[in-house]
Order: sequence, then structure tokens, then C-alpha cells
Amino acid sequence: ARPRDGEFISVRMKKPEPIVKADETGPPKAAVAGAVGVAVAIAWRLFISRMRNAGGAGRNNAWKTVTADAKEKLAAAGFDIVAPLKLRWYNEIAPDSAKIAPGGAMGEDALVILVGNSAALWPVFCDAHNARPEIGDAENPVDTYVDIEVNRVFRGKMRRVFYAHETKPGRLVAVQRMAHVAGVAHLDERSHLSIHPTLGPWLAFRAVVVLDDARGPGDRQKPRTPPNPLAFDPSARARVDEAFDAALDGYEAPGGPSEGQWRLWVAVRDAVEPGHPARYPEDQVAYHYNCLDGRERARIRSRLR
Repeated sequence: ARPRDGEFISVRMKKPEPIVKADETGPPKAAVAGAVGVAVAIAWRLFISRMRNAGGAGRNNAWKTVTADAKEKLAAAGFDIVAPLKLRWYNEIAPDSAKIAPGGAMGEDALVILVGNSAALWPVFCDAHNARPEIGDAENPVDTYVDIEVNRVFRGKMRRVFYAHETKPGRLVAVQRMAHVAGVAHLDERSHLSIHPTLGPWLAFRAVVVLDDARGPGDRQKPRTPPNPLAFDPSARARVDEAFDAALDGYEAPGGPSEGQWRLWVAVRDAVEPGHPARYPEDQVAYHYNCLDGRERARIRSRLR
């Protein structure tokens, strides 16, 4: 017998099988052939079932391939934080003003990719600022760089891209809460810092890519949120709380924030672990935090060319 499309074809024998006498030992040949045929049929059906299941598993795990490809390409652009999640995981914990409405075939099972960076972004961005006029001449070059590079990586894929700097209704995303549920970093509610297991607070989230026609990870693949290191270190907890209160007091002062107010917010990050090895270089710290002083940013940018 030979399988064809999952069925079996009976084959006519050239000559009839001899009659087996009752006193002969062993099962009749016809019985043996029948038993073999049944075993082959069962084995074939098991094979087909496994192949179908493997195909389903492949489709359900396609997000791994998409994520791995994105990680490789984004890392080359300085974005070393790339985290996949399911849209529903985020919407379950997001405030109503920051939920992302489903928009495609997968609904709330859609694949979402959170994009961020550590200090690794700065040298790559500086090179781009120096060599590419569309970056170097932009009013907000970091945001422009993020926009260009993220869309380059996901070119050809049906996508919606949300940016961390957007605040308009329908565009606002609670990226820190997304990072929390995606297992990237613990959001400390008291200091509003996202704290990574190895990078500490020295990271930033830049973009959220929603691939509406791609299925995200299964619920069993949902990562655990990293523990909050401040919960196990009373000294660090006290340092951070004190630094945060000082920064908040300065921000709410009657005369408004002072010229050096930004340093107080940097001090909040530093308080998590003073001298952290993942701390941004000084120019990156000043560029991101001293945003009220256009002269400082202009000075930093002038040195990049």
C-alpha cells in the first residue's frame, strides 16, 4: 500500500495467497499484511498531524523571526532595546487616554515591538548628525533620526508607528508601562523611573511599532517584569526619594525652574546607583536634559560637525 493525499490504495496481488492450514504455526500472511497496513496508516496519520501542528506552531512563532530581524537592524542604528509583546498585554494596564486601538486582522493579539536605547545610541547618532543633512539640519535631530531609522527597518511591513515624544490624543503611548509589561524594565511609581536589570535607569524608549497583521507572543510566553532594585535596598530607596523631592520642589518653585533645574532631575537617576557603568556620556546627558537651554544644545551640535 502507498499513501496518496492521506489515503491508502489497495494493490491487487498477482496470485492468491496460499491457504494456511490450522496446524501451521504463525499468523496467516494476509493477516500480517493487514496488520502492517494498519500500522502504516496510523503512522502516516500521525505524521500528517505533526506536520500540521508544526505549521501552526511556525505561524504562531513567526513573531520571533520578525523580532530577531528587527533587533539586528535596529542595533546597528544604536537602538539596543527591542522588546516584543502582545497588544492586549499593554492595553490591559494602560490608562484609557493611552490605549492603542486594534487596527488589523490580529486585533488585540497583534505583535507590538517597543524600541529604545541605552548610551549605545549616542555615538551612532553623532555620526549620523555629522554625515547626513536630513539629521544634522533637522530642528529635532534625535526625533528625526528615530523616525527615519525605525521606518527603514520596518519598510515593507504593514505597521503603525507611535513615538514617545507624541502627546496628542490617539498618539499618546505610556511607553514606561509598556516596558514594564514587556519585561524590559521595572517602573518605579514613586520616582517615575524605569529601572533595567543591567542598565539601571540609563535607558530611553523611543518608538512603538504595531504590526496589526502579525500575531504576537502567546500568553505563556509573556515575560516577567524585572524586580525593582529599590525595593531591596533601603539606602538607594531613600537616596532616590530625597533626590526626587528636591527636583520636584525646584520645578514647582514660584519663579519656575531655575537654570540648573535639569541637573536635579539627572541627580534622581544618579541616585539609583551612583557611578553606574551604563550612565550616559556627559554630552548625551546635557543634550537630553538641558532642553530649556537652546544654546547648550547648539554648542553640542556644533561639535558634532
